Amino acid sequence: MTSVLLPSRTPRRAVPSMLLVLATALMLALTLTPPPAHAHDTLIATDPEDGATLETSPEEITLTFSANILDVSPVARISDEDGELLTEITPRVEGPDAIVELTEPLPAGTHTIQWRVVSSDGHPIEGALTITVEQDSEDSASEDGADEGDQQASDGGGEQSEEPAPSSEEGQADEGSETVAEDEADESGSGTLPLLLSVIGVAVVGAAVAAFFVLRRKQ
Repeated sequence: MTSVLLPSRTPRRAVPSMLLVLATALMLALTLTPPPAHAHDTLIATDPEDGATLETSPEEITLTFSANILDVSPVARISDEDGELLTEITPRVEGPDAIVELTEPLPAGTHTIQWRVVSSDGHPIEGALTITVEQDSEDSASEDGADEGDQQASDGGGEQSEEPAPSSEEGQADEGSETVAEDEADESGSGTLPLLLSVIGVAVVGAAVAAFFVLRRKQ
């Protein structure tokens, strides 16, 4: 008699054991897998630009980052070309910008600005940039004042030279006026002289008549 072989079945007790093993393996995998790293914010622009050469000192330096940084103890240290610390400033944070306001103008020379801020992920980031100032602000102001003085002097000289000289016609008119005035004075003098002589003549005649009558009474 031939026997028929039936496929073996997995015992029911083995199923829960396999599920437990799979769950344990999954938990271990999740535990050992490192969490995804958050990228730090990066400096994407500066004003003035890194390595820029300026005629005079800027009033402020703006650092722009790739995301809004945290307003947590930002700092900027400015040193001269010899490495001597000139000033330490707390930047003003506005979104992705850290604004370094200079309380005093930078002197002539090359300066290094070392900055440190806190990224949006909570980690501090730092860096540095350099700028070159060609001349002191006081020297620039005195040069501007001298240029303005020279300009005013040249403008004043031009105005004086542009004053019109009296024309020959005006000179002739003035001479004619003086001549007319002299003629009028001569005419008034010549008209007064005959009147004066007439008065003197009448007085002399009156005196002679009076003397005649006086002498006649005495006789």
